[in-house]
Amino acid sequence: MNRFLAAISLSLGLLLGLAGCVGVESESSKFPGADITKPTQAADPEPEEICAEPVEDNVPEPAAPDNTGVRVESSEPITEPVTISDAETAPPTRSEAENETVSEPNAPVPAEPVASATVEAAPSKAIVPADPNVPEADETEFQPVEPPASPAPQEPTTHEVVADSEHADDEEPGALALFYQGYGEILQDYVLADGRVDYGSLRRKRLRVKHLLNEPDALDPNVYQGWTEEEKLAFWINTYNLKMLDVILRNYPIESSWWLRLTWPPSDIRHIDGIWSNYRFIVMDEEFTLAAVERRFFGKAFGDPRAYLAITYAARSGPTLRRAPYQGAQLDEQLDEQVKAFLASDQGFRIDRDKAVVYLSALFKPGWRGKDFVARYGTQKKFKSHPPETRAVLNFLTRYISQDDVYFLEVENYTLAYMNFDWRLNDSGRGY
Repeated sequence: MNRFLAAISLSLGLLLGLAGCVGVESESSKFPGADITKPTQAADPEPEEICAEPVEDNVPEPAAPDNTGVRVESSEPITEPVTISDAETAPPTRSEAENETVSEPNAPVPAEPVASATVEAAPSKAIVPADPNVPEADETEFQPVEPPASPAPQEPTTHEVVADSEHADDEEPGALALFYQGYGEILQDYVLADGRVDYGSLRRKRLRVKHLLNEPDALDPNVYQGWTEEEKLAFWINTYNLKMLDVILRNYPIESSWWLRLTWPPSDIRHIDGIWSNYRFIVMDEEFTLAAVERRFFGKAFGDPRAYLAITYAARSGPTLRRAPYQGAQLDEQLDEQVKAFLASDQGFRIDRDKAVVYLSALFKPGWRGKDFVARYGTQKKFKSHPPETRAVLNFLTRYISQDDVYFLEVENYTLAYMNFDWRLNDSGRGY
């Protein structure tokens, strides 16, 4: 009898245990679509011990809701990543957060842009995996701030190189791009439309002029030898003119002795002792003076006497400075324009038909620049009553003056006269 009662008690105990397990399973299956981020109520201690594994699979760790911060109920996509400090509990992985749509926890998830996030599934940037070995999440989160393939600083550098190359094509080969650019700015800023120079303002920039004159010294002779004849001549004209400005600035305002003022006006540039012979400058590691450049390059090497009308004499009767550098590719055109402008002025050429007198600048005198016109413009066919130097000058003039003036020079009887040369400084700010 006792054995029978013991068997019944054991059977009842087993049945009660089975009934408790079934109760837990039915309770957990009531919410198959429960939110994965919302913690569930803890079960009674005894069933939790019996069915611990099913409960742990469906319950996220308590820190997960606080770390995500944003739920899928929001109608706007999440554009800012949520960062988690190392001290906090690691949030669930991507597969756990998207267990409604991802069947395999370890399947790789392709990185998607933030704009593709929908309301049904939390976007990839809403939860940041704590595992540093997950490359998809890291690349997605930092993709908006990655630097572009071409570094940004390269664009202005490329633009600057193109600009410099354009200057080199228009002016000279790029070896002296900075020299031509700086010299051009000086001409634009301090040479007036009438050709006079604002030496008073330019004097404050004399260090800049001095530094620009260092560029011709740094020029590689091998590079220079590769230039065309026009590029070389343009270079020497520009260098000569800049050096003349430098000499004037060193002596501005011009000082003169009282006894020289009896002969020359106070601003006469001849008060500057040795203006053409004493002021030296270095080009390609060779010493030059203004007079040496005139003899060697304008008179002999290039044999183009138009250069004498392109250089500045810093005097009122001399040709005016162009407000832009001479350029090798356009030199022939620029020199022709310069000659026409000088001959059109009262200082270069004029005809008094009433008195039958032709007035020429003193620059065209046979003993000054006239002799340098013979090689290129000399003629035996016209102007036979004049010496060779004068015939060459008159033949040169016929290329740049009107047809009426050409006819007068070629067939009329007239007297040739040279105008006095005004050596007063071509200054825009002083009237003495």
